Amino acid sequence: MKHLSMIAEELRKIVSSGAKLTRLDSSSNPILLVEEASNRQIEVIGEKLVKTLEYTRLKPPSDLYALDSSSRVIETPYLFLAIGAGSVFSRFTGRGFDVPHASSILGLEEPLCRHTLLVPEVELESDILNSIMDIPGVLTKNPLGTQYSSYYNKHIALVELRLFIENCLLEKFHDSSLVNDKPVLLIDGPLLYPKTIITESTYPSPRERIKTYIDSLDYLNKQRSKVVDNLIESGIYVAGIVKRLNRSYYLSTIDPFGLSTGKINDEAYIDTLITRMKPFISRSLLIGPLRVKQEAGGMGRLLWYIVASRRIYPAPGRMGNYAVFRVEIPESIESKNQELLGYVFYDSLNTGSLLPLSILIVDKRVKKISSSITTYLLYTTGIPIEATSQYITMF
Repeated sequence: MKHLSMIAEELRKIVSSGAKLTRLDSSSNPILLVEEASNRQIEVIGEKLVKTLEYTRLKPPSDLYALDSSSRVIETPYLFLAIGAGSVFSRFTGRGFDVPHASSILGLEEPLCRHTLLVPEVELESDILNSIMDIPGVLTKNPLGTQYSSYYNKHIALVELRLFIENCLLEKFHDSSLVNDKPVLLIDGPLLYPKTIITESTYPSPRERIKTYIDSLDYLNKQRSKVVDNLIESGIYVAGIVKRLNRSYYLSTIDPFGLSTGKINDEAYIDTLITRMKPFISRSLLIGPLRVKQEAGGMGRLLWYIVASRRIYPAPGRMGNYAVFRVEIPESIESKNQELLGYVFYDSLNTGSLLPLSILIVDKRVKKISSSITTYLLYTTGIPIEATSQYITMF
């Protein structure tokens, strides 16, 4: 933290001396990442795709951990700084670890993972740029070595930061003593991040830049796939929990229920399905599984959609009566899918939280960490609180 404060102060002096600003407003234009696959990559497994949820209260054999990441942004005309945080945490035992951990924040130890993204948006001499690149815990390049600059889209850079932190946490978790008891690990978000990029038509990005973003995400996904495989080989159950389905288009791609809705997101598709069901459902539903076939260097996945009723007597056709989320399981542990689903039900429906409680707790934990560090950094640098910008990541 001390190093970042010093860099911010040095950049401020450089700007005061008349250095040229390089900031481009276009790099902050929204870019959406959409989950989709061709109808050849998706298939329905089994004949009965919708079942009334008969879940067993299956407690994990040892422990259950959840993993998530968060980021906060300080953006000024001469500096783009993103503070990332991540955590692997068990609500049952209180065990786990955070990135950054307290010792690294105080400068007593090296950070476990690089967790801060820094983009100077002013012309710098090479020696100053090199000093920034040498700060412990700081990212100045994307995973394939492309230098972050004023031209690099900020939304993509934040996705890369969070993916980088999560992949690092997965590796540290695999190498830690926490895995000795063969726990269950729930990841907040999809097992593989989407690579379909949609930009606003009024602000199109150059094709070569889009390719740079896709190649970077592809690299991070392959890295993530390898470490998940390593965890599975070590006897760890791994699942992804996707809480938001408004950018996911798997169901309408194959239209397994013949709704003829056209291409709509999974949230809208399930809402349409519930509206058309007669009689209206009063119990929770399990939709799936769907198989998303493996891509080169990736992993095959099995998908289930959980439709959890919020009320005993839900009003017809109202999505607010239900909590809907998706569970992703690596295809390599297909034989254990019912057991792993039982653990998810134990942490969600059995607790009355509807969504997995471990995911909700770790989500709140990482947001507090990233927010606290950002507040402290603003205090030490004297940058006004209005300088913080919110870049929302949906996964």
